[in-house]
Amino acid sequence: MLNAKKIMMFSSVHVWNDTRIFYKEAMTLADAGFEVDFYAIDNGMEVVKHPDLRVHLLPASTSRLARPLRWHQLYHIAKASDALYYHIHDPELLLLLPKLRKKKPDAIFTYDMHENFPADIETKTWIPALLRKPLQKWILRMEKLTMACCDHLIFAEESYVASYEHVTCTKMTVYNYPTYMPVIQKQTSDAYFTLIYVGSITEDRGIFEMLGLIRDLQEKHPDQYRLKLLGPMTQNLETEVQAFVTSHQLGNVVQIYGRVPYPEIWQAYAASDLGLCLLHPIPNYLHSMATKLYEYMAASLPILASDFPDWDAFIQKHQSGTTCSPFDREKLIWEVEKRAATREQYMQEGERGRLAYEQHYHWGIEAQKMRDTIYNVK
Repeated sequence: MLNAKKIMMFSSVHVWNDTRIFYKEAMTLADAGFEVDFYAIDNGMEVVKHPDLRVHLLPASTSRLARPLRWHQLYHIAKASDALYYHIHDPELLLLLPKLRKKKPDAIFTYDMHENFPADIETKTWIPALLRKPLQKWILRMEKLTMACCDHLIFAEESYVASYEHVTCTKMTVYNYPTYMPVIQKQTSDAYFTLIYVGSITEDRGIFEMLGLIRDLQEKHPDQYRLKLLGPMTQNLETEVQAFVTSHQLGNVVQIYGRVPYPEIWQAYAASDLGLCLLHPIPNYLHSMATKLYEYMAASLPILASDFPDWDAFIQKHQSGTTCSPFDREKLIWEVEKRAATREQYMQEGERGRLAYEQHYHWGIEAQKMRDTIYNVK
């Protein structure tokens, strides 16, 4: 008999302390009275203890070819579990659902879609260009067959919904808003103006645009600006970034933290003045609201973001910052200089963003939707 108070949540790609999965969804469900077994990738960081939430670490691998071994392992763990609920976070794990559905006809399966994976294939540089379209078509067919085994489909973005009108299970959007945080006490310096970026660090997320921006600011205004970078990046990219920092003598200007525990992100926000989000205009970003925009609002930080139409409308609606092409260096510099010179004005942008966050954009609102609709918590 399946245990109605037990959940198996699993990922073959995400690390155990992924912010959305661990700190938001898994903790929310454990706090709601469920036993949560969470399987995810070991990243060497010490596991955070939380009542009724058990983290099971899967070994990291350097090869994508090793992933099927993880799928096989997770399938057998799920088959042996007595949980009523199974909550997956990766499109590749949809392949397990037809067999699991046959083994567990009464179980409840949820697929949590973090990104529009078929659309994202178009920009995956590790996939040869000639293979992207055929692979995209195969994935669409695979999704259609496997999603028929789902009871619930969660979208992290409203923009995904139109692509999945054919799916007949219960569908809902659970936005990746930040957990509710009290107003943080600002600890900024009068000596310099600090820019911050938090999230995965990649070329298409604007790492070299941010580095070019801080280099130019340093040349114009020596020792008056800082850049904090928090988030994971590949070893090859880190080598390139470090080479840029060294060649332009930015060692005291650019601070690279790598992946840090979620609570520590807020300490970095407290010591920052402006949140950057200079993503490139690729299909998977153009119609998705970056999580960091909401985090910057929660931290009372004004925003300087890419001028995507949806982002521009959102930021203008709340008067919480401004947008600019990530490739327009002169305008980026001007926007930063203006805020550094008129701190009272930029602080008001941050305060307006904080107010909008409190009223509309925190995780508590989304958590209730997920608990009530999928897990029948009343």
